[in-house]
Amino acid sequence: MVDVLPVIKSNILRNKLVLKKGKLHFGVIHFLERYKMASLYLLACIIPMVYLFFQFFLPSMASIIAKETPVRIQMHLGQETLVLLDESVLEPSKLPLKKQQELKALFERITPQEFNNYDLKPRLIFRDYPKQANALTLTDGTIIITDELVNLIEDESELVSVLLHEMGHHYHHHIMNSLVSSSSLKFVSMWILRKSSGIEDILLNSGNQLMTLSYSRDMELEADQFAIEYMLKQERPLEMMESIFIKLANISPEMKSKLLSTHPLWKERLNAIDASKPYSQDKKH
Repeated sequence: MVDVLPVIKSNILRNKLVLKKGKLHFGVIHFLERYKMASLYLLACIIPMVYLFFQFFLPSMASIIAKETPVRIQMHLGQETLVLLDESVLEPSKLPLKKQQELKALFERITPQEFNNYDLKPRLIFRDYPKQANALTLTDGTIIITDELVNLIEDESELVSVLLHEMGHHYHHHIMNSLVSSSSLKFVSMWILRKSSGIEDILLNSGNQLMTLSYSRDMELEADQFAIEYMLKQERPLEMMESIFIKLANISPEMKSKLLSTHPLWKERLNAIDASKPYSQDKKH
């Protein structure tokens, strides 16, 4: 004989649950209809709060997490990303060894003292990326310059401006910031809950993700300002920075990797450089 009592109890419980859900749904609708003004006020408060959360709170938290990321993780990510780039799009540099040594010596001379106490000091390496003139920075401070970009340079200060720009990205932790921001809700929730091991596990396996990242408008402008500041300190003409930016803007190739893509907002960036020129420099030109 089949015991139908459990079946009856199960049906009763299921019906009660459906009834409760129906009452809850009806209750919400009833509340919204009865208190229309209160609902509108509530909605008016929620919308700006959500906007502020995503516009300001999450980016701020992403910046904090990026700056607190252990050096060993940044080194691991930088090395892993370089391996992935070398296996996919980059080739060994064809620049003469003497030329590479000269440019590395220049790199050492122009590196700002602010990096003296950095655990991850900037370092310069060269790669060939056929028909692509560009530079990029990795999380461990490695700055990659392509042969095509070196061949595009007509004045030393043009290259200096590009190198200082990339150093600006490293100084402000832009690449780590971009990585954390791409999964900001996940990272921030773990950071608030103090689950640092979870954050580290995600970061350690993010090499592939770095290949698809690109810098925000504000990051590009901040890196430009870093370059402008040190171009002026080193008494180098900002016209050379404009010159190389114009060359790169005119090329504007479609890149396979977003990390290697040419930077947007050229007009805005050129205007910022022009506005930063000292009066005496303007007068000379």
